[in-house]
Amino acid sequence: MPKREDKDIQSVETLHRFSPLADLDRHQLEEIVANAQWLKARKKDLLMDLGETENSSIFLLRGNVLLEAADGRQRVIKHTDPSSRSPLSRLRPSRYRVTALTPVQYIKISNELLDELTDMDEASEMISSHYLVEETSEENADFSAQMVAHIYEDLHRHALLLLSWHPVSLGVSEKILHEKQDQRKMAEAAMLDPVLSLKLLKASQRQHPGSAVTKIESAIFQVGTQAAHKLVFMNLFRESRDPRTLLLQEAFCNAWERSIMVGNVARQLATKLGMKNPEEAHLSGLLHNIGEIAILSYAYNYYREITPQELQDCILMFSKEIGRMLLSHWNIFHSLSQSICDATEWMYDHGRNQPGLTDIIIAAKACVHISRKENNNPPPPLPQIPALKKLRLDTPDSVLATDLRSYANDVLEKTRRQLDISA
Repeated sequence: MPKREDKDIQSVETLHRFSPLADLDRHQLEEIVANAQWLKARKKDLLMDLGETENSSIFLLRGNVLLEAADGRQRVIKHTDPSSRSPLSRLRPSRYRVTALTPVQYIKISNELLDELTDMDEASEMISSHYLVEETSEENADFSAQMVAHIYEDLHRHALLLLSWHPVSLGVSEKILHEKQDQRKMAEAAMLDPVLSLKLLKASQRQHPGSAVTKIESAIFQVGTQAAHKLVFMNLFRESRDPRTLLLQEAFCNAWERSIMVGNVARQLATKLGMKNPEEAHLSGLLHNIGEIAILSYAYNYYREITPQELQDCILMFSKEIGRMLLSHWNIFHSLSQSICDATEWMYDHGRNQPGLTDIIIAAKACVHISRKENNNPPPPLPQIPALKKLRLDTPDSVLATDLRSYANDVLEKTRRQLDISA
């Protein structure tokens, strides 16, 4: 049976490690300290049973617990894991039986109290509504909630881990590190890796806050060749992965391929329309799915436990908001960020007849989606999409649409050859 925890661990500082509580002020945390149940359990004690309906959340302080789903799936959570910063099995009725594998210390907090005190900022409202207040009844919600909470916490600690796909990072790094002074060639190589491109933008914004950087060559110029080389080196050796599991290998590969194709189609379309800055369209398209890439970066820690459907559901549910938060926290130039975020909505309409940057990204996404014959997050019927109407691409067999799809496939094949990546 659980026992009351010792008084010395019942503190505001203890609560600060948990993602949902990190933004609360001291007065609010003191109220939780006073009203929470601070408990101990012995090895094999039951903390929560399948179907539990008690309206409270459990936070793990010390020890290891086993989560067992109704279908037999099991998962071990250690207090040192990033996932332990979120509540254990917040869904009601509970989808898991939670059992102590070692002696454990934990906190039980009323959800009514949490809902009353927790007031996340607007940027994280959608995410918090899923893992704090309104979790859905899907079986994958615990996985999504814990991973998204980890992303949210790291973003606010300025410690977000954004991974490059290693085969891409390796080839790109070799090209850039070979260049000593030619910043144009360095930028061309960097644009083959969306993650590296974004990190260069972030670095330039850190050095020159508020600057309107919409080209990677400009970002490299601002940070300097030496600093750019150092960032490239760190991205390769510390922040790139080549996943061993087929699920994540394919997910990283698909995300990268779509980045390359959408970016190049957007640039091609912007050039045909005579836009002043087709490079901005290229960069916006390259980064259009950066929220998805952030999710994949953190899914790397869960690769033994997640299924393809769980991963896809998490991406569909959270990638838009995570991308928006990431671009905002990293202070990426507003118009660039806004276009990327607006383009996540197929039916976005700015109300003007003249197509803009967001329309171009949406059109590029649609062309690539049709070209790749993907089933995930399919667009509505093309004639219904405002961006395609403005660009006269609202039929799949239009000459321009056909040319763009062919161009996207050619660009991807050429890029793979450049980086020596087999199909």
